[in-house]
Amino acid sequence: MNSAIEGDPVRHRTDDWTGTVAETPSRLANHAWVNRNSSSDPCPKLVLLEDLGAAD
Repeated sequence: MNSAIEGDPVRHRTDDWTGTVAETPSRLANHAWVNRNSSSDPCPKLVLLEDLGAAD
């Protein structure tokens, strides 16, 4: 992905988990905070945009 918008559903390319974008630091950032759907951890995970793709 080149950019992410808060609320976008995403899939991690290598680990194959899905989630929702919680926050992006800025439009120029190369990473986003993502809430993983399968995790019991309530804290979002910082993920590089190049590791994310659109969820189907």
